[in-house]
Amino acid sequence: MPGDTEKQTGSQFTRTSSAFSIDKDLLIKSILRISTFLTAPSSVEDILSKILDEAVDTMGFDRGIILLLDEQKENLITKVVKNYNPEEAMRAFSVPLNLKKHDSFETRVAKTGQYVALEDSETDPRMTEADRKISQFYKRGSTFYAPLKIENDIIGIIDVWTKYKTRLSPDEINILLTFANQASIIIHIMRLFENDREKIQQLMLLQEAVSRLNASSVLEQVHEILIRNALKIGGAEKALIYFLDIEKKRCFINDGEQVFIDGKNEYRGRIDRTIVKRAMDTNAVTVSNEETSLSGNTQRLFSGFTVDIALPIILKDRFRGALYLAKKEGIYTKGQVNILDILVKNAATAYENAIMRSLLSMEAKSLKTEVEKLKEREDVLLGFDNMLGTSKKMVGIFHVVEEVAKHDTSVLIQGESGTGKELVARAIHRRSHRNAKRFVDVNCAAIPGTLLESELFGYEAGAFTDAKKRKIGLLEYASGGTMFLDEIGEMSLSLQAKFLRMIEDGYIQRLGGTENISVDVRFLFATNKDLSKMIGDNSFREDLFYRVSVVPIQLPPLRERHDDLILLARFYIDEFNKKFNKKVKGFSQEAEECLKQYPWPGNVRELKNIIERIMILRHVGDYITAENIPAEIKIASAPVTANQEEEWISLLSAQGMDYKAATEQLSKKVKEKILSKALELSGGNKSRAAKLLKISRYALLRDLKKLDPQVNNGFHNNVR
Repeated sequence: MPGDTEKQTGSQFTRTSSAFSIDKDLLIKSILRISTFLTAPSSVEDILSKILDEAVDTMGFDRGIILLLDEQKENLITKVVKNYNPEEAMRAFSVPLNLKKHDSFETRVAKTGQYVALEDSETDPRMTEADRKISQFYKRGSTFYAPLKIENDIIGIIDVWTKYKTRLSPDEINILLTFANQASIIIHIMRLFENDREKIQQLMLLQEAVSRLNASSVLEQVHEILIRNALKIGGAEKALIYFLDIEKKRCFINDGEQVFIDGKNEYRGRIDRTIVKRAMDTNAVTVSNEETSLSGNTQRLFSGFTVDIALPIILKDRFRGALYLAKKEGIYTKGQVNILDILVKNAATAYENAIMRSLLSMEAKSLKTEVEKLKEREDVLLGFDNMLGTSKKMVGIFHVVEEVAKHDTSVLIQGESGTGKELVARAIHRRSHRNAKRFVDVNCAAIPGTLLESELFGYEAGAFTDAKKRKIGLLEYASGGTMFLDEIGEMSLSLQAKFLRMIEDGYIQRLGGTENISVDVRFLFATNKDLSKMIGDNSFREDLFYRVSVVPIQLPPLRERHDDLILLARFYIDEFNKKFNKKVKGFSQEAEECLKQYPWPGNVRELKNIIERIMILRHVGDYITAENIPAEIKIASAPVTANQEEEWISLLSAQGMDYKAATEQLSKKVKEKILSKALELSGGNKSRAAKLLKISRYALLRDLKKLDPQVNNGFHNNVR
């Protein structure tokens, strides 16, 4: 009613039909209050609700809404509302505002970044038809629209309004804009935190999935791994794997619930009207959402699911395929698409491996001749490109190497030190079409960061002090061949950026030069670091990670290759027999048990060094016995029993022992025994165990991490 005055107890304003009076001190306290939201563990939605509560309740408005722009900056999506009834809330959340299609105050503020203050939301001449409908539906009197932005980057808007018609003073508008700016900073920071968490989780899912794909030899396992992880990474609700057998003109479908072959092509007709067909025809990722106008006869595969993506599964010979995902709302972010693309590429390799294994298995059953048996024995003796192994994990890796060698795609070889990453890289090169060209090996950790750039890219005369003449870089030298970059995680961020540009553009510039020099290099990378964690720590570029890890290969440590340990040890006996002119035939059973019990933290490299030391320093007869095994190996292999220190000390003989290694192993055993007892007495509680030992919980955790991996895993299974 005109002239009516409404006073609200505890609020900082007095409201009439014509004016606001905002208490600036209380509003400043409100701005300070929302600044504390960053320190409280909350989701973005919780933070948005608290900000809107402050804007509406503290400032005395009747209602409010916060809308944020989607990743493509195309739509305003409602995130939180205040004092809406259920019907109003459902309408707000169900209808996003498109910046191109909808002309309203909300979209204009989001596009221009300029605030709008309406004294009368029903008669203001700037109103559009959309504005009138919104004002009538929500019964707005006066409205204030403020942009949420970081510098010039608009991330959304906040609207607050009263049922009454009122006019805000310039000072009040400035205070409200200050509140909106502070809220923008908080929202931006919280979204960054949430995005980083999501990316790390997605990368961890990818790493686990690729590892399982590499180890899978059955098609059903590949299907299950691909569908389960793709749904999680994409945040999707529906998934389907589709393969077309061009030769037999039939299709294979797996929708996560049932698997069947469509010999009559009834399902194919339905598939051909979706983006699956487009992805398979173009060999490119195809994304569609509810705002996308489907061309021609293109339809949604699942009714009600309007956000979908199709990723081609590129196989050799007669098969074409795709992975299809769908969800009812939202988007597929650029990061999700990149990770899904890597997952599908690895699945394609796993499919071909599984098909190849199936064919080989059938051939082996029907053509198992004596010649083939001799060939199998020869393969064991000669190894796979200087790599020995008959364990399931190594055989799987050999098949992956065989397949990736045929393509020029980048490969990331991961594994602990001493697992043979360089051997895998050389095997890929030798089996590739580039095998007649150079193989250039670069250890990024061995070359100082200041020199690595000039070594890779080369330099012109006068580019820096002592650059007296032109020098071509290793990238130019390796053109046409293969470059293996070991310890890629040691490359500086600035050099990572330049290296990524070179990969994308296909040319380099020498330091101090301006000429673009074309290079054609197949890249293989290796690291024993967790690049996913380095991305989270901002020490490795995420975009470079996607380029180097198109096909990741995870090499197992020697402690996980029990079937290969003695095979490798015997191989090194043969090698050193020739080198030292000896005639050692093998190991005694007790010696083999000692080797099997040792965790081999240095992996194959450590095994080779130990065998060489035995062959040089020990008086070895026809067989290496337990007495010939170095003391530190036996100490690490022996079970811990009471009063065993004297027995370990007795291992010192005239042949000597490695004092440092032996005492370190002895210390480990003693610590293991004490820590195990403390954890047993504390019921597995680490904090109570630390108090029993009169050390900090941090010190306890540090010593647990230093134990042998197998022992440490055992502790973690029983403690909290």
